[in-house]
Amino acid sequence: MRKLRSAGRDKQLGFTIVEIMTVVIISALLLTIAIPGYENIMRNNEAYVLASRLSSSLNLARAEAIKKGIPVTVCPISSTFNATSPFNETTEQWPCQGITAWDAWKVFDDPNFSAVENFSNGWPIIQYVGNNPAGTMTSNISGPITFDPMGFTNLNPSASRSGWTWSSSYSSGEWQWSYAYNSAYTGSYSRVFTIAPAGCTGNNALSVTVSQNGVISTTNTGC
Repeated sequence: MRKLRSAGRDKQLGFTIVEIMTVVIISALLLTIAIPGYENIMRNNEAYVLASRLSSSLNLARAEAIKKGIPVTVCPISSTFNATSPFNETTEQWPCQGITAWDAWKVFDDPNFSAVENFSNGWPIIQYVGNNPAGTMTSNISGPITFDPMGFTNLNPSASRSGWTWSSSYSSGEWQWSYAYNSAYTGSYSRVFTIAPAGCTGNNALSVTVSQNGVISTTNTGC
């Protein structure tokens, strides 16, 4: 900054071109360093939002199955799901999809263990989830996950739970669901969801794993 002396006083005439350019260069360098870090933070947040929504729905399904004593299913539905559209309370316009992409999903009572809603005894839907942040959520196995009244999971709908048989009936205003055990569970499946935010790079994706005994865990994973 240049100064002139006049009558014993200093007068400031402003910054020189060199000083201004120096500030501009330093600011540009700081932005170059800061922007990627900010983008990573935003990507992490988007992934955590998606993972939290999914984990909340899975935990809700497990808790409801144990509380009500009937199976409860979580399944992917059409990505065109619109939470603001009117619902038909006698049928289901958002049926389960046999897909690996979970852009939207629902939780519902499933006393017949069939991944199909039964509307004959009231409204079975517990929760719809849609309009998620930008990104993708994919499952290693297509279709629904069902929690039984003990909190265990049927992770692969195309493979039966060996050793377990079940039956259900509706009487006295409540579901009666029972099961019989005759051999060890032979399945070796695990359901893994990979959640990648838009523009995912590095280790900013998340993995949500559901074990056979209903435990849900979240870890970081590569894009």
